[in-house]
Amino acid sequence: MRFVSVAITLCLLVVSCGQKPEDIAKVEPKNIRESAFTIAILPEQNVFEQKKRYKPLAEYLSKNLNMNVKIKLLDSYGSIYDEIKNKTIDGAFFGSFNYVLTKARADIEPVARALGTGGNSNYKGIIFTRKDTGLTADVKTWKDKRIALVHEVTTAGYVFPAWHLKKNGVASIYNYFGKIIFSGSHDAAILSVFKGQADIGAAKDLILQKLLSENPAIKNDIVILAGSVAVPSNSLCLRRGVDGKIRESLKKSLLSMHHNADGKTALQALDASKFVETADSEFNVLRQMAKDIGLDIKLYPFRGNR
Repeated sequence: MRFVSVAITLCLLVVSCGQKPEDIAKVEPKNIRESAFTIAILPEQNVFEQKKRYKPLAEYLSKNLNMNVKIKLLDSYGSIYDEIKNKTIDGAFFGSFNYVLTKARADIEPVARALGTGGNSNYKGIIFTRKDTGLTADVKTWKDKRIALVHEVTTAGYVFPAWHLKKNGVASIYNYFGKIIFSGSHDAAILSVFKGQADIGAAKDLILQKLLSENPAIKNDIVILAGSVAVPSNSLCLRRGVDGKIRESLKKSLLSMHHNADGKTALQALDASKFVETADSEFNVLRQMAKDIGLDIKLYPFRGNR
């Protein structure tokens, strides 16, 4: 028995001595990133689409920052402030109105946003219908109809429609329509109109353009009734307390990622050509819009008025 044990030991020594250095390196454990950085994203599209879009970006940043960058999918537009306040996330891709609301009561800093492949880093809110509804740009034709909105803390999916109606003499969006559907995402609001579940809808123009490009057969069935001024697209913002060095490294990685192959791959998943800096002043137009409809951004509830 002792002889067998010695023989096995000798065999192992022979095998290990015969290994090349590069062979040993292959079986050594990879470097484990101990620190983690969590970025939240809003449910503006279905969860599978969001995961597919943002996973390459998380992988790219993990590699460049040498830390585990995780993407956290939020189930509601209203939950983002709680996540920032409770420090369960380090940052998030804020929708424009979500940013305005959070900035009014928490210390967050905009960093950068994606520049679309069409050369635009902004978007517009749009109000649309199907041709067969007979609705026109005259808001009087919308009276008592069914409208599909997104959420009460979105620009395109609530603030702009409310603002547009007020500018046209309608005091309250809630008392004007026969039914209001809050779909929870821009693509769901659009599909509600496509499927005839709503007569009119409001959403981001970029999401509508994407859906139409994927479904060209229905392109001629959609009519745009109104559009907003341009506001910044979803911007990555960081909460107070994030280490300054990490903040600068993250910003540098985002703004330079279009210069290398891995970065371009991640950008392609986002339908973007590069990231550009975002400044707080770019949201002033939305602050004015909120003021015009009598909305106090310091008191307005993140989960809406329902």
